[in-house]
Amino acid sequence: MAKKRPNKSEKEYMTKVANYGCIACEIDGKISIPCEIHHIRNHTGMGLRPPHTMILPLCASHHRTGKISVHLGKQAFEDRYGKQEDLAKKVRERIEEWDIITSIF
Repeated sequence: MAKKRPNKSEKEYMTKVANYGCIACEIDGKISIPCEIHHIRNHTGMGLRPPHTMILPLCASHHRTGKISVHLGKQAFEDRYGKQEDLAKKVRERIEEWDIITSIF
């Protein structure tokens, strides 16, 4: 099954999310750039990708290589930082705020 490629608006949003910096590092009081995009996979099944808007900006350590990462230690990650959906909502709201502010100036 071919994976659906992001459309223009999804690509723009994904770029903004990647430029945001790692949300987990931010919570830890650290700055982390560059970021990888993590697609939140709840109830999507194997091989099925969730929408390109259900994403998190994560550094490599918090995404896939660290002990507390969404791929190697999902429960530990969510215990420390909160549910992935809540983090995605937080990032989305901040990006929307920045878009409003930048449109004013």
